[in-house]
Amino acid sequence: MAYYPDLSPYSYESGERDMLNVGWLSREHAYTTGVTPEGLVEALAGLARHAVNVQRGMHFRDLCPDFHTARERTSREDLFLGSGEIHVPNGRGLTYASPAMIVHYVEDHSYLPPEDYRKAVRDRWGALRGHPGYSAGTSRTPP
Repeated sequence: MAYYPDLSPYSYESGERDMLNVGWLSREHAYTTGVTPEGLVEALAGLARHAVNVQRGMHFRDLCPDFHTARERTSREDLFLGSGEIHVPNGRGLTYASPAMIVHYVEDHSYLPPEDYRKAVRDRWGALRGHPGYSAGTSRTPP
């Protein structure tokens, strides 16, 4: 898997949507860390179940200390994370593209994606669950 800086133009597939990269991390490049907002991992994992651009094989990142640990982390419960992308529209004409492994990066490496991305993820997950308007930073929790 390749490294792309957060919010750089996405170029894997050419389409009519404006897309930006988020979460294409590498040990060789610094990334933002912080406290994971409540519900973000759940929302990312839910969206990863609808991954696009799924490829054959699996991808391991170099953030884990060794191959064995990395291999264990390509799955979360019954969800395989080592292949595919999450595409998340922000509702204003922009779509974010992330590797499905972003679930692992946030959960296990304290990666903190950009704020607008976090909001878009929570909004998209809420909409898919039938709770539009569910967003990061709100006190409202979906039933």
